[in-house]
Amino acid sequence: MPVLVALPPLVVGAVGLSHPIFLTAATAEQWRLGHLLLLPAFPLLAVSVFVLLRGERGPAAWGARVLVLAYAVLYGALDSIAGLGAPQQVLGTTARGEPDPPVGDLYEIGDRLGQLGVYALAASAVVTGALLFLHGRSLLAPLGTVVLVVASYVFLHHHVFPPRGVLAMVGIAVGFALLELSRREPRAMAGAFAVEDQRSSAKSSPGP
Repeated sequence: MPVLVALPPLVVGAVGLSHPIFLTAATAEQWRLGHLLLLPAFPLLAVSVFVLLRGERGPAAWGARVLVLAYAVLYGALDSIAGLGAPQQVLGTTARGEPDPPVGDLYEIGDRLGQLGVYALAASAVVTGALLFLHGRSLLAPLGTVVLVVASYVFLHHHVFPPRGVLAMVGIAVGFALLELSRREPRAMAGAFAVEDQRSSAKSSPGP
């Protein structure tokens, strides 16, 4: 299961490895193709959070779910506007021999939406980490939360541009995996204590 929740950000990071640094007529097709692949991949990070929150009930758990859905919508809007709309504008104006389009205007509105989305993702991670810590008291939960918040900060400023944006996705994958492991640790410890109790009981039992 840790691999399952870590897979979506790793897929995003893998696509990000080939993301052009600058949008030009020469890189527009590669830019657009990458974001076509990212269009379904970005929202899958929300699926990871839903998996982490399985079985969790109450207002806080549903608040975390709403926040990560907000991320999926808002960051998907950035992907559509700046990831697909901007290169389409560049390709279209180049083919018609027109001056370069004002893609900066697309970046401006897209970045605003994307920033709100990353804030929502980070907030959802904090709430999820707190819930899992209260659930199992595993120190892996706060550790995973810290990793997610730091990775989200890098994601906020570097999108998926290599290398920092790709490293941000790796960090998010590690954070998700740690949170998932925090769900398992209490059960593993409980099993170990149960075995130890059985051994103690056997030793203390009178012989025949």
